[in-house]
Amino acid sequence: MGKKKAFVSCPLDWVFAAPSQLAVLRALKDSAEGMSGRAAARAAGINHQACKQALDRLEALGLVIRQGSGHTQLLRLNLSHALIQDALLPLFRAEKAFQAQLRGAIARGLGRDARTATLFGSAARKEDRPGSDIDLLLVAETGKKAALAGKAAEFGRDFTKKYGLRLSPITYTAAEARARYDSGDPLIRNILAHGIDLLDKKLREIVS
Repeated sequence: MGKKKAFVSCPLDWVFAAPSQLAVLRALKDSAEGMSGRAAARAAGINHQACKQALDRLEALGLVIRQGSGHTQLLRLNLSHALIQDALLPLFRAEKAFQAQLRGAIARGLGRDARTATLFGSAARKEDRPGSDIDLLLVAETGKKAALAGKAAEFGRDFTKKYGLRLSPITYTAAEARARYDSGDPLIRNILAHGIDLLDKKLREIVS
């Protein structure tokens, strides 16, 4: 990796120099009163030593400040810092809204044609990684399965362009979904256990 650029011209090179720094910033962003170093490590999901190093670097950048002394010392974001106010907090707000945006886009794009739309798989379990598909079960209105499947495929292409994620829809009629449920189909059972309904009508109302 090349040498980091000057801080004033490229400050984000320094802010995001290590994943641990991003994790600590995310952990501190909602703590107005501040956190101890160990609490910050737990919230960030990193070990105490990595957290200490990240906090030291962020403090050197002026993004984190310490209050108190000794064992009572608390750390919090420096909310007066221009980068915190103008770059990092808006970025974290956008990150927090990203999941709701994805779900809302699916509901708006397919909700008029589907009886139910249920997110399942790794995205529903919060185990997804870059490159993971967004698995979606759609239940079509009577006689409209083919039309809904076609619309979902078309919608999926635009969805991938906008969000960088591939939509992987499965389309059933209500009768097919009920038959699979009645036969003990493991996919339907798993979706009912862990899936997230995106429309007012729920999958369980269709199959039971």
